[in-house]
Amino acid sequence: MYNDLIHELSFLGNSKKIQKIKELLRNSKNLKGKKNPELQLSASALVFKGEKLYFIEHPYQKELLLPAGHVEEGESPKEAALREFHEETGQVAKNGQLVDVNIIEIPFNAVKNEKAHQHIDLRYTFELTRGPTRRAELPVFLLSKAEAPKEFQKYFNRREKRRT
Repeated sequence: MYNDLIHELSFLGNSKKIQKIKELLRNSKNLKGKKNPELQLSASALVFKGEKLYFIEHPYQKELLLPAGHVEEGESPKEAALREFHEETGQVAKNGQLVDVNIIEIPFNAVKNEKAHQHIDLRYTFELTRGPTRRAELPVFLLSKAEAPKEFQKYFNRREKRRT
């Protein structure tokens, strides 16, 4: 069911993390939307404006995260990342490339009464195309490497290497 995605992950290398995620995908049925209460697909957008990266304040976890959300039925993870970036920030981006994947532990959400579960989160870099075309759904922050949460600082290094 996820053969194209498994193939795309091959370009990220062959680490234990990648192998584990490929195995989860091979053994899973529908991970789109919220149909599987244990494991779901999500996608994140890495979009820079100059030397700063876009972040949102997550409404339930109350922490700064990349714009992201669930991959819905009928869309690819890349399309989901673009959609979520636009919805959450109001900005428009294009030309995505998969750069990372993680398994994220999602805590119990009392507001939505959702039990703790995991996301396979696919992370894509995009180019910012133009300013806001709609109002942002969430608080938006442009942060430098020094200001960004530690987990995301490695993406700034990737950007710096591309420039040299």
